[in-house]
Amino acid sequence: MKFLSYLFFAILLITPKSFAKDGFGPLKFSSNSYQSFIEYLTGDFVPTETGVLQSKGGKPLGFAINQEGNMTSFYYCPRKYGDNCMPGAHMDAQNKCTQRSKKKGGERCFVFAKGRVIVWDSVNIKIPRKPTREQIKKIFAEQGWY
Repeated sequence: MKFLSYLFFAILLITPKSFAKDGFGPLKFSSNSYQSFIEYLTGDFVPTETGVLQSKGGKPLGFAINQEGNMTSFYYCPRKYGDNCMPGAHMDAQNKCTQRSKKKGGERCFVFAKGRVIVWDSVNIKIPRKPTREQIKKIFAEQGWY
């Protein structure tokens, strides 16, 4: 029994951990990254897996960006899935973004938003459910992100 306990703790120590980390520090979004964030909030995008325009309605789950501001990844839950969406999607968005960023010679990605809350630098800005582009642009201008 003691052996199993040691084995369990050894496995925990060896297993790579993937914890999402909220972003911090200076950040400037590229045009493409800014557009990606708009798509994340609105659900108006074409996923590469299906090639079908995502319908408006649903909820953003997690958005990650690298500190260079040129690589992003996000998860969005379409309305048709209701509440049956991936918990911890912000962690997966960060991991996917980091893989893509490093493949292109960039740096690690960090979580920018969880759901409709921007968490970069702990600002905790809540985005309205149906934001206008002007509202988003104002938030980004005030924070110096774009």
